[in-house]
This record gives sequence, structure tokens and C-alpha cells, in this order.
Amino acid sequence: MVLDLKYVLIGFIIIGSLIPLYIYRKEIYKRFYKKGSTKGFMKDCEIYLVSNHPKIKFNFNIEKKYEDEKDIRIKETLIVEDLISQYIEYDYELITQKSVPKEVLWGGYEANSRLIKDNKRPSDWAKRREVAWNRDKGKCNRCGIKTKLVDAQVLLAKQMKDGGGFNLENIVVLCSDCAKVIKSENKQKTAKDLNITYNLMKKVEG
Repeated sequence: MVLDLKYVLIGFIIIGSLIPLYIYRKEIYKRFYKKGSTKGFMKDCEIYLVSNHPKIKFNFNIEKKYEDEKDIRIKETLIVEDLISQYIEYDYELITQKSVPKEVLWGGYEANSRLIKDNKRPSDWAKRREVAWNRDKGKCNRCGIKTKLVDAQVLLAKQMKDGGGFNLENIVVLCSDCAKVIKSENKQKTAKDLNITYNLMKKVEG
């Protein structure tokens, strides 16, 4: 009899805890499930990507791929993942860049452009980096985003082992995201650490 009473009490407690969930089920459901159109979201993403990454031609006609998904937050997340995938898979090749006027060069430029022992960077590397950044007007060579000099990444179009040097034509200026993508061996894992991913996901959460 005591055991039966114990079960009855437990049953009342469980029912009592479920009643508020039932009463406020609509409000709780709304917090985790959101309906609506993704048109405004897509337009927001397009404006952001076109203005910040103008060199990459994104395909924005991708909503139909996810039309069966009813939860708008999940749908927007899938769209972001698609756009990030386009960013990562963008076909790009490191190539020789345009030269700068001779009057911009300095004493010792030619000598320091040649390969140094152990592939060490020349003593005037910081200046070369800045001149290359100015040459490209502070924009990433791959995606076109504007970068600050302190944030700019530089890679060599032709590697030292292939006969490349430190001449300005061989220096390619990139943003941190594009540099990560080019150097990555696991692009899907790299995608999680990109600034572009963070910025687009903020639009989903907004």
C-alpha cells in the first residue's frame, strides 16, 4: 500500500510538471521553431557578399534546394553553409602579379629579391609586403575584400623550390580567410574558423 502511494505521488509530480508545458506549448514552440520567408535574409546576404567579396560570383538562386525545410532558422543555416561552400570552392590560382613603377623601388631591392639560404625572408620583407598591399589598394587578390595592412596575408605565386623569389610580382596579397582556404588540407574543418562564416551566421541568429 505504501509502495502504491509512492507511485501515485510520483505520478502527480510528473503530471504537475507537464501541465505548464502543455499550457505554454505554443510559446515554447515559437522559441525553437520559426516560420517565415527567407527572401529578406537572402537579400541581406547578397548585399553583404557582393560588397565585401566582389571577386567571387556567388549563386544566390539556391533557396529552392531547401524549400522542403519548414524551420526558417534551419533553412537559413543550410543557405549559409551553401554560400560558404561556394566561397571555399571558388576556383582560384596563385599567379604572378603586376609590377610597380621603378621609382617606387629602393636600393638593394634586386639583390634581396633573390633566394636566400634556408628560404629566409629578406631584411626588407616588411617594406615589400607594404608596397604589394598598396599596389593592390589593400584588397585581397582572391575575393576582393578590403584588408588592413596589419591583417593582410601574403603568399608567393611561385614557390622557392620552383625558382620563385621575393620580387614584388611574386608576392600575392590575401585576406586571412582566403589564405586559410588556400593553405587548408581540410576545407570543411577550416570553414568553421572563417570570418565570413561568423558574419553570415550572425544574420541567422539576428
